[in-house]
Amino acid sequence: MTRQRVGKILNIVVFICVIFIFLLVFLLAFFAKDVFSYNTYINGVECSFYSIDGAKNKLERVMNNSQITLLFADNKEYTCLGAHFEIKINNLDSLEEVMKKQSENTGKETNYDLQDLFTVNEDKVKEYLQSLSIFRENNIRKTQNATLELDKNNRLYIKPEVYGNEINLDEACDFMIKSLKAGKTVIDFKEITNMNPKILSTDKKLIEQKENINEILSTTIKYNLYDGSTLTLDSNTMKDWIYQSDDGYYGIDIDKNVTKFVDLLAKKSKYSLTSTKFRATGIGVINISFGKKKYATINKEKEIDRIKEQLSSKKDAKFDPIYNQLPDYLNINTYVELDLNRQHIWMYVNGKCIVESPFVSGSVAGGYATPVGIYYLTYKTTNTFLEGYNGDGSKYSSFVNYWMPFNGGIGLHDATWRSKFGGNIYLTNGSHGCINLPYSVAQKIYNNINTSIPIILYNS
Repeated sequence: MTRQRVGKILNIVVFICVIFIFLLVFLLAFFAKDVFSYNTYINGVECSFYSIDGAKNKLERVMNNSQITLLFADNKEYTCLGAHFEIKINNLDSLEEVMKKQSENTGKETNYDLQDLFTVNEDKVKEYLQSLSIFRENNIRKTQNATLELDKNNRLYIKPEVYGNEINLDEACDFMIKSLKAGKTVIDFKEITNMNPKILSTDKKLIEQKENINEILSTTIKYNLYDGSTLTLDSNTMKDWIYQSDDGYYGIDIDKNVTKFVDLLAKKSKYSLTSTKFRATGIGVINISFGKKKYATINKEKEIDRIKEQLSSKKDAKFDPIYNQLPDYLNINTYVELDLNRQHIWMYVNGKCIVESPFVSGSVAGGYATPVGIYYLTYKTTNTFLEGYNGDGSKYSSFVNYWMPFNGGIGLHDATWRSKFGGNIYLTNGSHGCINLPYSVAQKIYNNINTSIPIILYNS
């Protein structure tokens, strides 16, 4: 065959190939308008060269023929056929949208992930999930953090955490429906299961709290009380001071509860005082009644600070209560002194006697004897009327220039209607309980007395 003839044959072959390629491209371009491009995947299913209806049918067929796997906590696994849930394409809009975009992605592998591609029979989904044993009440295990618990000796130990499998049925239905609509065939419910506790038994903070609180609980503080009894602060009381915060951790509320304990200590350690010693003018040291009820009380602030410090040291201790300091009536140097037997009054200011005088006290015969005791001025005023009733029921009203009450309606005042004071006048012709004084004496006492100066009455 001549070279010329071979050349003609090649030209014919090339021409035929060009025509064929042209026709092929034309046909592909023509038919590509109605089918998905090559390498088009929709929710993992290849739909290359399928029409919209064809892709719809394939997608439905694949989903309904697929085995749907449900994964739960505790390695529980269930399977069923997709057809059980009557899976269908939701509508063709999403497929048509993919068709419009295919020209931009021709020749490229493109996977379109459409979240709401399918519809499912939601009643069938709920019915199926309800049939699973995982949702039965006796199979549900709630997640629990590691906690601190008290043993029989009032010491804390760590109760281990619990890994749960609790899952809400309605939430599970919604989750499964959403997954099926997106074409998922493996549905992992652990994503919505309350499984993992936040605080484990190995938690360093929890361990530190246990050890610190246990050290405090092991501390014992004993108080020896005035009556011979004891009051003890130990774990039996302090175990109730432990609290759990909203974050699951623990503390022991010392500030608030120590105050409560000291209130109890104050109540139990309080006792009545009957008398004290006093250095009477011209007589010497005597025992004198308090008159009004008086109690020995503890210093709460000092006790609170002492207990907090002791608990901080985590060491046992025995204490006597710290009492508030009582007035030292034996060594006072500013006071008003009245001897009801001698019917005599003295007033000392800074150790110096500035007033000394006889007086008239309450009538013994009339039943108005002035009571003994240690009192303090209630208030003082001038130019007032003292009113009351006599033993026969008649009313009296007496004007005084200086009025200094110290025991209810009993007080010091001038008595200008009297010409004599002292002696035995008080036995039959005394007052209604008050201390009647000469005008000048009442005036001087009035000018020097205040509510912090004790008024001491006794019978020598």
